[in-house]
Amino acid sequence: MNGFNNIGVTSRSGGADFTVNLSATFKTSKVQGILSALRSKFSDISNINVTSIGLANIEIPQKKVCYNSKLEITCSTEEKMDTCMWQISRADQSPQVVGTGTEVDMLFPPSCGSFTAIGLKNITWFWAGIYTCLFINGSVFHTASAELQVALLPEAINLTSLPPNPDCSPKQDIQVTVMCAFSRSEEQYIVTINDTVVMSGNSSIMNYSKVFTIKCMQESPAFFIAVCNVTNSLGQSRTTGLKVPVIQPGDPICDQVDPWPKTKSGVKAVILCTEPGRVGTKERTCNGNKWGDPIDLCVKEALNQLSAAAGDFEKGVGATPEVANAIFDNLKNTTSCENSYGDISATVSVFKTMSRASSKIDLGEDLLPNFIDAASNILNTTWVSDEQSTTNLATSYLSSVEDLVKNIKLNNSEGHNSSNIQLQVCRNTPSCNRTVFNIVVELNSTSGEGKMLGLQNISQYLPRNGFKDSESLSLVVSATVNTTVNTTGPVNIRLDFPLSDEDKSNYNYLCVFWNLTEKQWSQAGCNYTQTGNISYCECDHLTSFSMLLSKTPVDLPLMDQITYIGLGISICSLIVFLLIEGLVWNAVVKTNLSHFRHTAMVNIALCLLLADCSFVAGSFQNILTDTWCLLLVVAKHFFFLAMFFWMLCLSIMLLHQLIFVFHPLRKKVYMILSMTIGYICPTVTVGVTYTYYVKNTEVQYYNRTTCWLTYESPLKGSIHAFLFPLGTIVFINMFSMVVVIVTLLKPAAAESNQKDDKEAAKSIIKVIIFLTPVFGVTWILGLFVFLMDDNTSTKVLIHYAFTIVNSLQGFFILLTGCFGEKRVRDEILKLVISGKSAKSESKRNLTTSMAKN
Repeated sequence: MNGFNNIGVTSRSGGADFTVNLSATFKTSKVQGILSALRSKFSDISNINVTSIGLANIEIPQKKVCYNSKLEITCSTEEKMDTCMWQISRADQSPQVVGTGTEVDMLFPPSCGSFTAIGLKNITWFWAGIYTCLFINGSVFHTASAELQVALLPEAINLTSLPPNPDCSPKQDIQVTVMCAFSRSEEQYIVTINDTVVMSGNSSIMNYSKVFTIKCMQESPAFFIAVCNVTNSLGQSRTTGLKVPVIQPGDPICDQVDPWPKTKSGVKAVILCTEPGRVGTKERTCNGNKWGDPIDLCVKEALNQLSAAAGDFEKGVGATPEVANAIFDNLKNTTSCENSYGDISATVSVFKTMSRASSKIDLGEDLLPNFIDAASNILNTTWVSDEQSTTNLATSYLSSVEDLVKNIKLNNSEGHNSSNIQLQVCRNTPSCNRTVFNIVVELNSTSGEGKMLGLQNISQYLPRNGFKDSESLSLVVSATVNTTVNTTGPVNIRLDFPLSDEDKSNYNYLCVFWNLTEKQWSQAGCNYTQTGNISYCECDHLTSFSMLLSKTPVDLPLMDQITYIGLGISICSLIVFLLIEGLVWNAVVKTNLSHFRHTAMVNIALCLLLADCSFVAGSFQNILTDTWCLLLVVAKHFFFLAMFFWMLCLSIMLLHQLIFVFHPLRKKVYMILSMTIGYICPTVTVGVTYTYYVKNTEVQYYNRTTCWLTYESPLKGSIHAFLFPLGTIVFINMFSMVVVIVTLLKPAAAESNQKDDKEAAKSIIKVIIFLTPVFGVTWILGLFVFLMDDNTSTKVLIHYAFTIVNSLQGFFILLTGCFGEKRVRDEILKLVISGKSAKSESKRNLTTSMAKN
């Protein structure tokens, strides 16, 4: 070759690398000829190529470039070549291929000829390194390399204080050390903390600190503000701030519980992970003077590295199908064992990153099993965090998995199934019918490819805004269609969710899809259809679908009308009852026993009247404020319970009289006992229930939609603080009725000759009729309605019976408490007759007076 100077062997290991120095240019075609001759002459040579340095020219700035700036790097050669590519290498790293990504564009196609260029859209530390352009023609590579220097800034600044919550409660000045730390680099920084220049004190990381004194003897602020500013050699800066909470005298705090420091109420304590092989932090919020549950944001180091690799892939470095497959393979293995919330969050971040990258970089079906298995693994773990964070994470997870499924190019794959995710594929069929997790999916497809994706255990984390009074099934189904030709016809999908016959008849079902724009469930374009024993969802668009179960029972005809008419009659009857009791009290209350009975009856009627009025007022949920709704819920809860506890007083009094005939209750003892049971017990029950559900659980005390107590699931919900006392008292009262009936039957059995069985039967019927309303026995029908799961004709009949008899309970109390008692009837009759007599006497006197005149 012309210009040959020398040749040297640089390495030998089953082959050899030669370095040839030339003082003249050469044609690529001539080198190709030499290589061909070598291959033909030496059969042992299976692979030989030539890389030149000096025939290509790269244009790159010689000085540092600004952080977050844009830059175009060009490269050229004199000869036209077949293809070209770019690589970047950093210290101690192998060269990586640079391709189109979120932060880099290939400005010329791979078949670039003699010129190529890349455009960096956002230069950070990531893009600092040595760039190499390669022009390729067969086995000949023309290369050029140059280093891009960047004036760096820290990607993240960790600003902390020691102690994290300075305590001014002892009224003594306290010193606080503020530390500003970030990763070390070769950049020469100027670092200030609160405008004071500070020096580094650590070799592995850049760790700057400054000590401040908080004047606790004076009026100290609720927060101490610290600001760290980092400036690079080109005058660019990055700033981060920290609000250090200061504990004031009287502030509620959470005491130190190793490893959590003393923390001010409302502040989130953060500690570093100490477990081997994990990085990140743990968080715990102080609420009042009680610690919340810790949130583990620690991440496996391997998962942290995968997150960085996915970030490189998205940006455009190492963006090849092989690298993508390796990322998902490692992700599957890393998430196969126990995962913390931090691990789940990091995994979702990888999915989100790869889904964005898949819109620019082709991903093949080889990675599908690894991807599906990795996505399934994190659904085996309960996602424990605050509601908003979990909701955001679930939303990001669902959209990322959907996008990846849509963008992965499938050739022969029919899908893949894992424990929590199933993917089924159909191609070029007029009607696509597949089953995922027992959900039959029918898609009116297409000349293209349909993908049906089923996910378990994700819907519980998606918010039900607009559907608060409902609960979701555990399954979400997503469908996509990739067509090879343009189609304009409507897309219809039908989903047959597996529901039991009892569920179908007992609840309202809502077919919903996940609105990606509004990030909430929507019913638009979806309908629930039930024909005989067949029920299904049908939608006219494609996205994520699910079914919501309404907690509100199926509406029964005329139920509301019956309720309000009955309550109106009951309220009027109770008012009349109380007026009558006031008029006849002195006449009928002559003994302790009658005093006990009428005292209980008046309190039962009064509590029921106030409860019914609160019930009617609470039915206008649309115009009630949250405060009024809460007050009415508390009122209903209290007055209904008070009514039952007074019924219990009446029952206990009756039992005592029957069992201890010769030991009657004293009036003072009864009044103290009845007032305690009748009003103190319901007050304590309501107060404890309200406090528990407001401060100690995620379940609300009341439902804003219904203005009544909440029901979430068996033994979960404030409604149980009403049902348990109700059920207990009703069964005690029923026992009392049985004792009364047995007592009535004893003389009938002993003196059958003197008393006919019919009289005994009449006495029993009379007891049942008179005691059922005042003992609240009809409420047992409500317990049956609550406990029965299906909407059979039996439950419907019981529901109607319960509504009728309980809405008219006040009317029945009027009948049995006033008109059913002879002494009260007689007094009412006397009042009526005396009223008529007085009216007649007045008329007679008026007539006589007129005659005299």
